[in-house]
Amino acid sequence: MDNRRHRSKSTGNRGNVIAINLDASYFFERGVRFLQRNELTKALKAFRKTVEYEPNNPVNYCNLAGVLSEMGDFEASNELLEHVLSNLDPNMTECQFYLANNYANMGEYDTAEEYVLRYLDADPNGEYADDAEEMLDILLDEFGGGRALQKWEEEKRKIETVAATKDGRYFLENGQFEAAVEWLEQVIRDEPDNYAACNNLCLAYYYTGQHDKALALADEVLYRQPDNIHALCNRAILLNHFGWRDMLEAAVEPLTKVFPLHYDLAMKVGTTLGLIGYHHEALLTFRRLMKVLLPVEPVLLHAAAAAAANSGEWQLAERYWQSLRRDPDYKHVAEYYLQRLEAARRDRTAMKVSYQLDLPVEAQLAEVKDKLKQHGLDEWRRDPLLRASLYWGLRHGNHETRRRVIRALAVVADDDAEKALRLFLARKDIDETLRLFAIVALKRISAKGNVRVWIGNEFQDLNLDEVDHDIIFELNPNWRRVWESAEQWLQRNRLTRLVPEAKRLWITYLYDMFLHVHRRIGKTDIWVAGLLYISLRYFGVNIVQKELADEFHVSPSSIRKCSSRLEEILLTAGV
Repeated sequence: MDNRRHRSKSTGNRGNVIAINLDASYFFERGVRFLQRNELTKALKAFRKTVEYEPNNPVNYCNLAGVLSEMGDFEASNELLEHVLSNLDPNMTECQFYLANNYANMGEYDTAEEYVLRYLDADPNGEYADDAEEMLDILLDEFGGGRALQKWEEEKRKIETVAATKDGRYFLENGQFEAAVEWLEQVIRDEPDNYAACNNLCLAYYYTGQHDKALALADEVLYRQPDNIHALCNRAILLNHFGWRDMLEAAVEPLTKVFPLHYDLAMKVGTTLGLIGYHHEALLTFRRLMKVLLPVEPVLLHAAAAAAANSGEWQLAERYWQSLRRDPDYKHVAEYYLQRLEAARRDRTAMKVSYQLDLPVEAQLAEVKDKLKQHGLDEWRRDPLLRASLYWGLRHGNHETRRRVIRALAVVADDDAEKALRLFLARKDIDETLRLFAIVALKRISAKGNVRVWIGNEFQDLNLDEVDHDIIFELNPNWRRVWESAEQWLQRNRLTRLVPEAKRLWITYLYDMFLHVHRRIGKTDIWVAGLLYISLRYFGVNIVQKELADEFHVSPSSIRKCSSRLEEILLTAGV
């Protein structure tokens, strides 16, 4: 089809004509001019022409949809935008934002919320990201939204959990190191080239004390992929653990020369250098990252401050912590370290600062316990810094920090501690393990009545009075295994009458052990024998310790050790 038409111009010379190319660009320019003059009907006609001339150009449809939206024909606008996403360009993310606007104008706020979330998910740093976040705030605050956001967050958590489980991160982040080893060994058997799983298994070996295996695996990954940054970092940490300084210096060299553009990798390199004592090199890495990352993340600010403090550059460390102090969520952390910095200056002593942002909570948990032992609950009530440390850790700490805080709150056991645990259970972002820990803590402090818990994508009211004390078995399979073995032994030996008393003793011991992070149940047979021995002795059943030791293939001294611990509970708790 010939797109050229001719228009005669009356100039006295009939031979002069001006050729006009009637194409999509021509009508686009006319449409823009009409829009600027607010002549929407003419603009609509012009943009329809652009679609006719270029039916496969998604931009033309978006322009036409924009005019229809301005004219209030939101449904027709939506049809065009959906056509673009379904048939022309599914990656044209701005269509999601336009659809969100249209549905908001139509009063369909839940659908608008879905589309604005789709846009932010697909293009979080896109052209309309700020406008989309503002729209989401309005939908949530003024129109009672949140259902789509809740569903979206749940889906994101599921996707992340699947990915994290695949490469073992889920187990590592939740402190399940033995489970991580078992899972990741199987993953690597099936997928030997899964380097993410290999690197995480290396960490799992390290955390479970299998350092030789960890180093061998790091060496294997580097043999197959010499520039693997995670493996380089893991190997450096292991060499530092073994104290092999000559090898460590060679291993550190590539880490000081590389600068990953990916934020997480750059942070790992910097943190690794700091952990193995190369604080100046860590500081250089963090400062380079701060130049390319704006705004600077709180984790990075603290890491840079820690590296500066550990390097003796206190003025620089102070500047970074002062910046961190302006963030309300991390004000307490910054103030904690600024106080330590001031004390170091005053006493002229060196500083040793962790690169982990949540260290203040860990550091002060011991202080909380000491003060509670020395001064009781009055010290807790008088010292807001101690409460702030625990509450901050419960809100922002990692999995292990939160577990320690829950234990500390169970030690405190006053109304404020109970309230904090109840509020924690109402959160949607905690996993089943932390939920169980908090419930056990509430049972430990004899909390009564209902508590609101987020389970299965909805809030449920849980009656604490109806929760059996043996829920504590859910925290550790060994704890349940000890009891089940002891119960079966009593039943086999026709001592069923002692089952309730033995169970009560075991549960009482577990609730006491719950408060002590360093106590462990090792070989289960030893504890089964110890529990049986103390239960039988206290209820008048003749038993020879050596015979019990022979039956369970353990030493009499092990039984004595376990039974003495259980006897302490009998005496203090009056079981």
